[in-house]
Amino acid sequence: MKKQIGILLIVMFLFGLVGCQNEEKEQTSSGAYDLYEGYISVKGNQLFVNDFEFIDLSEQYWINKLELTTEDMPNGYYIYDTSDELMTFSLNNETRYNFYDVGAQFVPEDDTDRLYTTTNLNDFLEKFDIDGSGDLGKTPFRIQVLEDGRVISISEIFIN
Repeated sequence: MKKQIGILLIVMFLFGLVGCQNEEKEQTSSGAYDLYEGYISVKGNQLFVNDFEFIDLSEQYWINKLELTTEDMPNGYYIYDTSDELMTFSLNNETRYNFYDVGAQFVPEDDTDRLYTTTNLNDFLEKFDIDGSGDLGKTPFRIQVLEDGRVISISEIFIN
């Protein structure tokens, strides 16, 4: 009897171990994304980002470290461009472009917030790519990018 109980316990233990093994599953996108702030340029379906950091008046550590003065931060912030390296991401037909249409090119004149969202890259470039070079100048943007490098959205950071 003890022998049968011992064998039964061993069998149950082995089945328990087999049941606890992780199944290999096909890796899928988790939906997680990275967030960048920076200056951008566009060439075809590629987005190039020169990222930077906003430093506001509450960040005394950085103000002291960079020896910033109030003259450096007339609007309450400083854009700290840490590198000239560009990151490259992919645009697609699902990428959302969010920007303020203060000139009412795309939104009605009576629209109070003037925020415009589109998936049309040409509308976005018409607003920001003044000379057709693909360089969108010194307008700062917030960029959401999936782990695989596809851009979810690009949003204008409206500063005064």
